[in-house]
Amino acid sequence: MFTLSYEFKNNIPVFHCNICGHCNNFIESTSHINVNRGCCWYFPKYTLMDIKNIINVGKIDFIYSLLKNTKAAISQYFIQVHGFYDKNKYNTYNENNLPISNFDSKLFFKSCPFIGESGCTINFQLRPHPCNLYLCREVIKESGDLYKNYSLERKDYYSYCNYFNESLKYDLIDNNTDLLQDASKSLNIIEKADVPTYDPMELNKI
Repeated sequence: MFTLSYEFKNNIPVFHCNICGHCNNFIESTSHINVNRGCCWYFPKYTLMDIKNIINVGKIDFIYSLLKNTKAAISQYFIQVHGFYDKNKYNTYNENNLPISNFDSKLFFKSCPFIGESGCTINFQLRPHPCNLYLCREVIKESGDLYKNYSLERKDYYSYCNYFNESLKYDLIDNNTDLLQDASKSLNIIEKADVPTYDPMELNKI
């Protein structure tokens, strides 16, 4: 028996599933590297809206730590932190195995930079929203029709983030700056930007 619930705090949502980290033979948790990382193969990408949320909870120092991280790829309007990827093992695997329909098998050879022995090492309010709203195929399947509202909420929050991410981007453009040109100035603009909070749905626990 599994449970799925929804938490919304400081404009940041997260899905909680009680089998997360305890899955068995789920395709997303397949790993061909020596890292027990469950389904945490995503290289976290912090959009301007993710950065805004993190600043609003008083954790701007975490953003500065990302900017100094040697594994971070800093773009004009996002920060992506690269984790581990064994390209050689993937190439060997790809030569000897048939592709899996609708699934990128590169994920079997990746791990998130924030993964630890007990799972994610950072609080959910410091994660980009795709991490917090990800659900594996097995959980979605087991949820059946009850997953519909969770799916709608996920799509609505993504739309909200995409819209106001563009708004923050143009705030930076109007001020002739970006994360590459002047990170401190950009973060100050993002901090002062007027972004309305998201209005979450009331989701029943599954």
